[in-house]
Amino acid sequence: MPKFRFSLETLRRHRENLEQKARDELLRLTYNYQVELGRCNELRKKFQETLKEISIKRAENVAGEELEWFYLYLNRLTHEIQESTKRLDQLKSEVEAQKIVVVEAAKKRKTLDLMKAKKEKQFVFALEKQEQKEIDELVVTRFTGREPVDQRSAEVPNRQANPEKDGE
Repeated sequence: MPKFRFSLETLRRHRENLEQKARDELLRLTYNYQVELGRCNELRKKFQETLKEISIKRAENVAGEELEWFYLYLNRLTHEIQESTKRLDQLKSEVEAQKIVVVEAAKKRKTLDLMKAKKEKQFVFALEKQEQKEIDELVVTRFTGREPVDQRSAEVPNRQANPEKDGE
């Protein structure tokens, strides 16, 4: 029995590899986005803590020089939060673009998978049809090579039922 060979198997494997690379890139971008999101949340948390500390220091009537250091720190945190937010927006757009690339790569691979399944189904159907044709030819060859069994068995009982005719 011949094996099924898909003529576009190399292309299908290539598209499968491209899809996997696109998925890996999406995973990397998503990881970077999550890391940056955690960093941004940590900066916001520090910002809130610093605001609380400033309000405590003001209540204690701390010198202006010390409060100035806190305000400089708040300015730096504000700047870092803005930069982190910009990176988050950039990464989010990259993740969305990569999702589209992954979907397109999956569609291309699935198209070839469907073509392969269809061709394999046609191959199996043609193979079964050929086998049935060979079986039919074998049966016809056997049948035509022998005398039908029904006619021989029909003649034998007639001779035994009428022994008088044989003697005449």
